[in-house]
Amino acid sequence: MKQIVKATLAIVALATSFQTVAAQEQQVANNRRERILQVLDQSRPNAYVPAAFFLHFENKLGRKAVDDHKAFYRATNMDFVKVFYEIAVPVVDIQKGKDWEKVPVYGEEFFAPQVAVIEDLAREFGQEAFVLPTVYSPLALAGQTLGRENRKNFKKLIEEDPVAFGKAIKNLSLSIENYLRAARKHGADGFYVSSQGGDGKLLSEKVWKEQVRPWDKHVSEVAAEIGLINILHICDYGTPYKNAETLYAFADYPASIINVPLKFADGSTLNLKEAQQRFGRPIFGGLERLGVIANGSIEDAKKAVDEVLEQAAPNFILGADCTVPGTTDWEKLRAVIDYTHTWRQTHNK
Repeated sequence: MKQIVKATLAIVALATSFQTVAAQEQQVANNRRERILQVLDQSRPNAYVPAAFFLHFENKLGRKAVDDHKAFYRATNMDFVKVFYEIAVPVVDIQKGKDWEKVPVYGEEFFAPQVAVIEDLAREFGQEAFVLPTVYSPLALAGQTLGRENRKNFKKLIEEDPVAFGKAIKNLSLSIENYLRAARKHGADGFYVSSQGGDGKLLSEKVWKEQVRPWDKHVSEVAAEIGLINILHICDYGTPYKNAETLYAFADYPASIINVPLKFADGSTLNLKEAQQRFGRPIFGGLERLGVIANGSIEDAKKAVDEVLEQAAPNFILGADCTVPGTTDWEKLRAVIDYTHTWRQTHNK
């Protein structure tokens, strides 16, 4: 009788062990953090294709902004929580090139309203998904510093005193560093870092290399130092880059994942698989923000996904090359994301 009891207990223990392992495996399968980490392992293809799209919300800061982020994340089933950056630096009176020296370093307290949004979202979703706040580039903050009316003089004011402009870029980069460190302390896992300025619209090659690039790169270096996972967004807002080769100048920026433009000024388009090989990291993107994802039907969007994933490397995250319009249909985004998640299983790829 004792032997029967022992055997029964052993069977129950074994069954419990199997259930525990199965539950753990299911937990990993359902955890978006694990799914993204699997993509980073480029030693093997991943069957699950993560996906995410971003759009700006009407409510920029405070509780309503938190609620908008929550609703969008849940509605679309995307694979990480991207927190929009919505706080602008003050306008500084810059009438001549030397005035760039007036631009100060902003401390952590300046970014507190933005960090509060991050903290609330991290508390809600931090156990299931990576929380990645947007980080604007120093050049973008320099544009905010000028204000809307004076921005037409941006290029002229840079050229009048490039060294003074470089000091402003340095101070804005150090301000961003303060934001990064505050965000990390309050729940951010890493960052969606925007790099901007290598396209030549505002800057000569000399000014870009000597005054801007070191501090633009510094933002990515700090993010890599303190973050668990980071996305480098090479932003071509306003002016496209000349060709794909110009993107690889950013290959020495530290980042876990690269988000890149898809079309270039010379009429060429990006080869996603080649880009992933050249950067040595997974690519995030594949769809144009103003293309079928914004304007086409769900079926058109799915066909576009087919084309992208047929050509992309096995370890890939589907998304857009930048922020999609705020009018984009959330149901369509959900349909595309769900379709993407199971694409490799349904297409035997």
